[in-house]
Amino acid sequence: MLSTHKNQTWLFDLIIIALCLGAFYALWIGSYPLFTPDEGRYSEVAREMILTGNYLTPHLNHVVFLDKPILYYWLQAAAIYLFGLTEWALRFWPAALGIFCCLITYITGRIAFNRRTGILSSFILATSFLYFGSAHYANLDLEVAVWVSNALFCFITAFELSEKRLRTGFLIAAYVFSALAFLTKGLIGVAFPIGIIGLWIIFLNRWRLLLNMRLALGLVLFSVIAMPWYFLVQKANPQFFHYFFMTQQFARFLTKADFNNQSVFWFYVPIIVLGFVPWTLFLFQALASHVREVWQDRQKYRKELFFLLWALFIFLFFSFPKSKTLGYILPVFPALAMIVGNYISTSWEKLNSLGIHVALVLFILLCEIGGAIVLAAPHFYYFDVNFSLSRYLTAMAIVLIVAGVIAYYFFRTQQCKKLIYLIFVSTGLFLLILMSSASVLNQKSIKHLALQLRAQIQPDDEVVTYQKYFQDLPIYIQRRITVVSDWHASCIPHNDNWQRELWFGMPYRDTSAWLIEEATFWQRWHSSKRLYVFMYTDYYPNFRYRAKNNVHEVAYFNDMVLVTNQVPT
Repeated sequence: MLSTHKNQTWLFDLIIIALCLGAFYALWIGSYPLFTPDEGRYSEVAREMILTGNYLTPHLNHVVFLDKPILYYWLQAAAIYLFGLTEWALRFWPAALGIFCCLITYITGRIAFNRRTGILSSFILATSFLYFGSAHYANLDLEVAVWVSNALFCFITAFELSEKRLRTGFLIAAYVFSALAFLTKGLIGVAFPIGIIGLWIIFLNRWRLLLNMRLALGLVLFSVIAMPWYFLVQKANPQFFHYFFMTQQFARFLTKADFNNQSVFWFYVPIIVLGFVPWTLFLFQALASHVREVWQDRQKYRKELFFLLWALFIFLFFSFPKSKTLGYILPVFPALAMIVGNYISTSWEKLNSLGIHVALVLFILLCEIGGAIVLAAPHFYYFDVNFSLSRYLTAMAIVLIVAGVIAYYFFRTQQCKKLIYLIFVSTGLFLLILMSSASVLNQKSIKHLALQLRAQIQPDDEVVTYQKYFQDLPIYIQRRITVVSDWHASCIPHNDNWQRELWFGMPYRDTSAWLIEEATFWQRWHSSKRLYVFMYTDYYPNFRYRAKNNVHEVAYFNDMVLVTNQVPT
């Protein structure tokens, strides 16, 4: 009877978490244009797979694009095929995988600690700002974080189980997830599990674990899942191995080569602090508690040690390279969610401890001060707030201020458990309002101009971008774009931008018909062929001069303009 009841609570919890997060993550996910560059770039690769039927070699604007492995594009192509070419479909997998990782977090938390830890950790992860935002953004960072985290979760779960069959099942899952990570982002899918698990074994001095890890089976599974595509794409593109592993993997992480977002070592400290809001309020107390426990007896607190090593290893791994982006650090967040979830769960019956009280007082202050700043922002010239954004800011401010008032009441009346629930609810409302404002926040999308063009373009017309490749343009007009730039400039290899992305793919096939120089463009402009040209307004005065006033304006949007060389029909 106890076993049946326990199984029922497992199923109940998983269904409730999936339904709650499904509604929470799906709301407004397709209501805003693609953000650039990532959403436009990676979604276009998937669209071209379906268009060409080539599911082996990725292409961007019909140029070979081998910067990343294949799995994410396959998933995106499947979403487009099943649901159509919509923003909702393109963000389906980030949201679905984000929820999936929260479910695995629950499973691990419950097995490794207890039911309360599993539930708290799952919802903490789901409501942390950076994780939530990444699950609504179509690029590879969230996906690889999910595969890596699931691999690590399944590993530690396996060794918390006494039943051999279940242990083997979780180990198999760990190897599968690691292989999927390798197919999504490359070597970190292997480096993170090996590094973190290896350090854990060393710290515990438990080398016999290696005999129970089913390493031979894992190697076979990994090879069968991950390796075929790498060898097939190398056969089709003989330069792939050198470009992908040496340039995009080793050079990016181990050298000072020319990659974007060059930042200081401590770059990810504020990113974690802000990205893990509101649970940063509990983070430092939780870390201190876990470190203290591990210091006392690392054998007894082996699970706490595992999650500490997980967070520290990935933090240091991404901190040393000069090239850094926000999403790289995402694999840290599931470990931090587990640490904080376990800390709150352990303190659940004594939420009047100093650490918990400090966090709750900070939450009240954060709500009131943050609400006041958000409410006042539209009235200060310094913030330069878009008028359309004001109503969203007002709604956010109301949520924060009301939450702060209620939190103060709960704190004064010692209803700290209700205060924890309040943090979840108010954070969820805040994030939903923020998500509903994404269409206003996204002022760099070309969608507005692209849809105007689609209403009047003819099959024989040529679409051109001048001195800029707008990453979301091909997917919105669903055709290849001609890009005008200096493709022989000596600076291209040293600038990590859209030009270098396309330039790297030029040796694989003849792209001279649509990656063109200025001279070729002006010949076409003055021909009888109709050209539609997108550009930034900074280029427009010089463009009009060189066009000899043979310019017809079609539309403006923010700092972008669409023109043609013939009177629009």
